[in-house]
Amino acid sequence: MMFMMICTTVSSQSQKGAVKNPWKTISKDEIVTISYNTNITTKKNGEHIVWVKAVYHTADWQMHFASLLGIRTPVVTTKTKALFDEEYNFVMVRQVICYNKAGKQIYDSGEDSSAGWYPVNASDPVGIVGEYIDNLRRKPQ
Repeated sequence: MMFMMICTTVSSQSQKGAVKNPWKTISKDEIVTISYNTNITTKKNGEHIVWVKAVYHTADWQMHFASLLGIRTPVVTTKTKALFDEEYNFVMVRQVICYNKAGKQIYDSGEDSSAGWYPVNASDPVGIVGEYIDNLRRKPQ
């Protein structure tokens, strides 16, 4: 009886402590899986901070990102901190963090706004997420 009470207590505590996965996958194919963190921060001026995650499935793409960084370790996952304008028409990449296959961080650009603003388009994971969120925002409730 005591064993059942302990198991029930532990089970209910683990359910209460369970954290919902904030990453929503919006695109997946043989090359990349694209997700975004649904915990979006909106600043007072209306700009939105969104974290975008891309997991690359092919060695070619993993090594492409490694070569951009000047390293030999394949980049399997990138997390990008993106700042979108109020209407999700323009984006500024603020930070890029890269991870290897084991999930170990191998690169962090740090906070930077020198890249400036550019139009959102579906040519990269950040643009795909921006267009996706904009379409959600425009749907009648």
